[in-house]
Amino acid sequence: MWRRITQIKKFSRAHSQITKPVKNIDYRSDLDGIVVNDKIHGFVVKQIKEIKEFRLRAIYLQHEKTKAEYLHLYRDDSNNLFSVNFRTTPKDNTGKPHILEHTVLCGSQLYPVRDPFFKMLNRSLATFMNAMTGSDYTIYPFSSQNYSDYRNLQKIYLDAVFNPLLSETDFMQEGWRLENIDLSDPKSKLVFKGVVYNEMKGVFSENENIFCQKLQNSILPDHTYGVVSGGDPKDIPNLTWQALKQFHKEHYHPSNCRCLSYGNFPLIPSLEYINEEYFSKYMYSQPSNTIVPKQSRWDEPRRENISCRFDPMGEPVEKQNSIAISLLLSDCTDVYETFLMQFLTELLIKGPNSAFYKSLIEPNFSGGFTPSTGLDTQSRDTVFTVSLQGVKKEDFQKVEDIFNKTIDNVIEQGFSEDHIESVLHSFEIALKHENRNFGLHLLFGLTPIWNHSTKVIEALEVNSMMDRLKNNLKSNPKYLQDVVKKYFQENNHRLVLTMSPDSEYEAKLDKAEEELLKKKTKGLGDKEKAVIYERGLKLKTLQETPQNVNLLPTLVMDDISSDIEKVNKVNVSISNVSTQINEVNSNGLVYFKSILNTSELSEEQQMLLPLFCYVINKLGTAKLNYKEFDSLTNRKTAGLTFNAHIADSLYHLHTYEPGVLISSYCLEKNVDSMWDLWQQLFTISKLDDVDRFKMLIQLYMANLTHGIADSGHIYAMQAASSLVSASAYQVEVLSGLQHIAYMKGLIQTSNYKAMLEGILDIAKNLFDKRKMRVSLNISPDHKSSILRTYENFINSLPENSKATMSESCYVTGKTWIPSEAVNCQHHVLNIPVNYCSKSVLTCPYSTTEHASLQVLARYLSSKYLHPEVREKRGAYGGGARLSPDGVLAFYSYRDPNGSETLDVFDGAYDWLRKNFKECTSQDLLEAKLGVFQKVDTPIPPSSKGFDEFSKRLTPEIFQRHRADIMAVKKQDLEAVTEKYLGSDNSLNCGKVILGPKNDQFEASTRKNEIWTVLDNA
Repeated sequence: MWRRITQIKKFSRAHSQITKPVKNIDYRSDLDGIVVNDKIHGFVVKQIKEIKEFRLRAIYLQHEKTKAEYLHLYRDDSNNLFSVNFRTTPKDNTGKPHILEHTVLCGSQLYPVRDPFFKMLNRSLATFMNAMTGSDYTIYPFSSQNYSDYRNLQKIYLDAVFNPLLSETDFMQEGWRLENIDLSDPKSKLVFKGVVYNEMKGVFSENENIFCQKLQNSILPDHTYGVVSGGDPKDIPNLTWQALKQFHKEHYHPSNCRCLSYGNFPLIPSLEYINEEYFSKYMYSQPSNTIVPKQSRWDEPRRENISCRFDPMGEPVEKQNSIAISLLLSDCTDVYETFLMQFLTELLIKGPNSAFYKSLIEPNFSGGFTPSTGLDTQSRDTVFTVSLQGVKKEDFQKVEDIFNKTIDNVIEQGFSEDHIESVLHSFEIALKHENRNFGLHLLFGLTPIWNHSTKVIEALEVNSMMDRLKNNLKSNPKYLQDVVKKYFQENNHRLVLTMSPDSEYEAKLDKAEEELLKKKTKGLGDKEKAVIYERGLKLKTLQETPQNVNLLPTLVMDDISSDIEKVNKVNVSISNVSTQINEVNSNGLVYFKSILNTSELSEEQQMLLPLFCYVINKLGTAKLNYKEFDSLTNRKTAGLTFNAHIADSLYHLHTYEPGVLISSYCLEKNVDSMWDLWQQLFTISKLDDVDRFKMLIQLYMANLTHGIADSGHIYAMQAASSLVSASAYQVEVLSGLQHIAYMKGLIQTSNYKAMLEGILDIAKNLFDKRKMRVSLNISPDHKSSILRTYENFINSLPENSKATMSESCYVTGKTWIPSEAVNCQHHVLNIPVNYCSKSVLTCPYSTTEHASLQVLARYLSSKYLHPEVREKRGAYGGGARLSPDGVLAFYSYRDPNGSETLDVFDGAYDWLRKNFKECTSQDLLEAKLGVFQKVDTPIPPSSKGFDEFSKRLTPEIFQRHRADIMAVKKQDLEAVTEKYLGSDNSLNCGKVILGPKNDQFEASTRKNEIWTVLDNA
């Protein structure tokens, strides 16, 4: 997977997330007595440090013989993580590190099985398994709560990276190949195929990815950052199998390796295994060829302009321009200086009180900041960027002038104390808040600096850096202004990058691909073409040849706990507000969540809910204007959030609870301030800042279509599911392509003042304590005092309606009745790949059939859809998922095919009937293990009890559901296959393709299907 950090807004929908219990075994004795300079199985302990802010103990070791580095982060967390990291520094755009990352996971000496990585997904209870290629590193992380599983995966990963098979056929499948478009016809046209090839075509179908990549290449041009580590589709076909193997030899050596482990599992057995099986067999090799030097600084600024696709779903063409102003800042290995740059970045761009927000966003001449705005710490030299989207070309110079003037003003005037306090508070509260898969977050945060420096433990000592910053601020009132002057005003290493749409962009890419294809096939005689044809057949044969998966380790049913973790909680009614109190180790934080029922809103108001959620906390209150409210919010909480929310009924199809999920958290000492902020919002009686509202709408609209190309499978599944399920239809209306279309039409025809009045009407309807229920996650030590303040808060809220929240808050939507043909949609987008989905309506969550279908979906994904959609046909991914509303959705991701993939989905029934006789008890076990990976995912303190609160999934119901999954037999899979995928139910489905124009759908040549073509291109 090619990794670029992005922020994508998620629609809130309740999912099952109750944690599997794990024995609370303290493995700290494994570390007792270890001191600096101790030698342990070939490793020398170099540094030991207690990191109080993260409640962990860091042990840094180095392998004596190879100089490989190892960092162990002991923490009382059962969700343990291990990762093998390499510094990978390509010098061209052929995608060597990315294709190598894919190919090493296709079999190794110890595990000579094609694709052991994907096969282990079904033989494990891993809470995370993946591999990622960054600009200058490749990492192979996994996490698990089961010790046997942890050691199994550790062996798989280590042998994969140090002893991969790297066969030519795997290179052809994962990287690129020439292949006949019709494998049954040796005279058919040759085309490019390959998983990474298609993945990167999909990556660069998103304009923001084009922009971010060019930004890095241009401001850091001299070394590895000047190329595309993931691979440019124009250059990937120039990579040879021999060059890939050489890259592995040069980069995947212990001397260029860094291993990280996190959690409470033993350290010493891992050190012993790694040394005896791998590191001891190598000699030290100076990894000088992978070292990334600091970028030489420019004497004067530079500027560049690039082209991109026109987005038909975006703003008018004259406003589809982007501009970025980037500055090269600190060396990332200077941990304090990098921390300081992060602090300054927050001050300069975050929220309406920041300097660049005031100067660039409030004037409302753009679509707001792009995702590339901020500080990029992934490279050796950090890069600060301010980037705007939705800009007219004639405003480019205006942006530069404002940027310069803003920096001058900051140097002259400095930052307000309140603003500095709010950013310091955001850093402090972030240290106390525990994210899901905490070890993975630490890995992602540490990898960039560790890639270039041994100061990795120093990077964890955030408190000392914050103390140093506070002391500097105290001793020098102009400290931050001096830093801004140094890095922002007196810095000639500045890049101005602009991007504008080109109506011929796609045609030019197609032409370039065709020319490259001609170059690759020019001069090929019949003999060479026959070799290509035979290679294609050989690959197809290998893909279809059964593998001896028994060579791979596996867990057994006994490894799955039969019990679940039960949160210590109580349900009470406080002033007629149903309140669920979850006692957790909150680390000094108070977590508040509430669901406001929206069933009484009109259809028009329901359509406006996403916009309401975006703007309502950004317009100010009766007491405070929007800047004052934002400042107080950030000084006292981690933010107040609103999300549209749909909770499916556990018992009935097409039935759901519509609502708005609001949430916040704060330090225990600030809980009164948090309640006051919410009370101010709940008592809003007037909204009249139309100019502010108009600006917020512009920002909302500019970001609405971001991520479609990166998350197209989600949009496709959502749209397909909406064709068969009432609750899925509501999700589509609120967050899918329908919502985008609705908002575009609304903006063109509506009056902003009238829209703002509509937002106020929604607020008056929703902000009613009789329409809310609440969940509090708090520490038992401070429960009494927090509940006293909470009761005062509830008593201060308005009470407008008579009804109270109950089971009656569920609504039943339209019931779908199969017609004479399948309802299908083709959403034509200006992108080069497809995202396909087929949805089938099945049964509610509470039924035993739902458990059987979950297992069936996993079985189908691993045994049928992955081989057919990814391996044979070159899509980046494909599978099947069963959602709580009873919709079984097939999907493909970054898919070169459209109609052919739908045929694969339709073929699932015949494949299952044919192959059930070969379905073994091990196959069934693997499918169940795959289900339990998702069902038993670990939950942080902030979210414990959320399933019961959000969709009334009690521990008793969940326990019964888990037992149903465990009890599934092959006969159950056969029964649900016949009932829901058989010919009697063949019309009770929907199909959707997101992708480029395809005349096949317009001609309606597919049988028993009615296609609606929605042309957005």
